[in-house]
Amino acid sequence: MKRYIALLLFSLGALFTNSFADNGFKYLKPATYDQVTKLTVAGKSRTYFVLEGTNQIGAVIEGPSQLKVMSRATLEKSDQRPDYSIEVLLEEGKKPRTIHHTSKLSEKADLPDGSTGYLGVLRSKVIDIPSGKHNVILRLPDGSKDKVYVRLSQKTNEFTGGTSVVAMTPFEYTTAVDLVSNETAYTYYRVGGEDRVALKLVGPATLKVLSRIEFGPEMKGNQRWKIQLMEDGNAKKTYSLAANNSDVIQYRQPSQYVPSRAETFFVEIPSGEHVYEFRLPDDRRTTLLRFLLPTSELTGDGSE
Repeated sequence: MKRYIALLLFSLGALFTNSFADNGFKYLKPATYDQVTKLTVAGKSRTYFVLEGTNQIGAVIEGPSQLKVMSRATLEKSDQRPDYSIEVLLEEGKKPRTIHHTSKLSEKADLPDGSTGYLGVLRSKVIDIPSGKHNVILRLPDGSKDKVYVRLSQKTNEFTGGTSVVAMTPFEYTTAVDLVSNETAYTYYRVGGEDRVALKLVGPATLKVLSRIEFGPEMKGNQRWKIQLMEDGNAKKTYSLAANNSDVIQYRQPSQYVPSRAETFFVEIPSGEHVYEFRLPDDRRTTLLRFLLPTSELTGDGSE
């Protein structure tokens, strides 16, 4: 196996408190909702949207992006620590994703005047939004008796709008593959079978990953695949992707394969140094990966 060492030093930043820091997220007003109210948080008025009974919240989001769902549950008693869930439906007719949280009393947020009970602490969950336009629906599970206050924010795309980016070289990989589009070559790294990729990263930072499944001669139509992310040897997250073959990009060297359109996902890197490995679990196919970081999050000489 080839081994390549790259010094990757990322700006740590002084104000990050967790891996999903507010930097890069912008408040998102829902397109549709059944109930809205004002909550007082640390002395400031904040708009929240209410999930209760059959209430729903709808938002239109263009991917690839990330949606942060911020929520506060109501408590009947101040010493309660209730569990609650929110369902997030990305595609009509598909099984919803479920967000689970445990709440406790908030010491800096208050319910609206005239309300009974107590307000829980803020809980957050970031959801990856795939390519395309999505009508995202948030709701409570059937039969839920909870009352939950919700705010939304969307990841602003620091990889567009003229922001300079750097393609990252893994410190460990098996096979590098050059793809060509409009006479420009882009280096990807193959994952699957005996091919592996590993990067050493220091956060906090956001890594953008482009993934292309490789179409063999027998593969037709839309293909679905999953990328499993390992952080420091532990399974962190699995990304579900789908795409057809591409008609705008091709291999520099002749190949029996055809690359798919690029599907994109983001990896939030917490503070400190971490090793990331990308896998194609339980799959005989192979995928090509490309790794990008905004130049503002990189110092040193880890670029191609």
